[in-house]
Amino acid sequence: MKETYDQDLGCIRLTKRKHSKRISVRYDPEGRLKVSLPYRVSYKAGLHYVLSNKKLIREKIVDLQNEQYRHDLSHFHTRWHQVEVKYEKCETTSHQIQDGKVVVRVPEGSHQQDQEVQKAIRHALEEVLRKEARHYLPRRLNEMAEQFNLSYNNLHIKKAQSLWGSCSSINNINLNIHLMRLPDHLIDYVLAHELCHTLHKNHSQLFWRQLQQLLDQDVRKLRDELNQYSPKLY
Repeated sequence: MKETYDQDLGCIRLTKRKHSKRISVRYDPEGRLKVSLPYRVSYKAGLHYVLSNKKLIREKIVDLQNEQYRHDLSHFHTRWHQVEVKYEKCETTSHQIQDGKVVVRVPEGSHQQDQEVQKAIRHALEEVLRKEARHYLPRRLNEMAEQFNLSYNNLHIKKAQSLWGSCSSINNINLNIHLMRLPDHLIDYVLAHELCHTLHKNHSQLFWRQLQQLLDQDVRKLRDELNQYSPKLY
């Protein structure tokens, strides 16, 4: 196994598999790009394949995201808001965030699983998740950085296709707005994970020992629990 870091793709883990017949790539819920290689393919060749196909990898992620519209999000809720769909005499969809609700107004005769309705709900949810994230995550990250005596450069909060978070080579931390859908202890795990990357830019044994020491918890159990979630609505 070999790990490296790319500014655009984040952490890349290359692993040789006995039964792999071709190179395959996927993101795991923790944000690593996992690359499976046939034994005959060198790590250098595998990395070259990945870096030469950045655009294709990103497009594949977008294609997977397009499958999300098959799901009904009308009963979805965020940490502090609940979705409410109202059917009204209107020509276009709109939404309003008020009193702990995300009120989505759609034309009469529409159905909850219509793609346009689901797009409207998704857009409203992402807006409120962004607001919640900007309210909560900077404060919590600063608290943990102070607690662990670690520092970072800049914090960016945004919607990401597959990463819960990332830390750049110059210690800029990126956090996904969808972290707000996780329970508190898993948010803390992701934040500690990225803070630990300010010291270790890979997932070496030193990294995991450092993370274990910072959290004083079984990080393997936390990682397995995080794997039950996905950094996208569906």
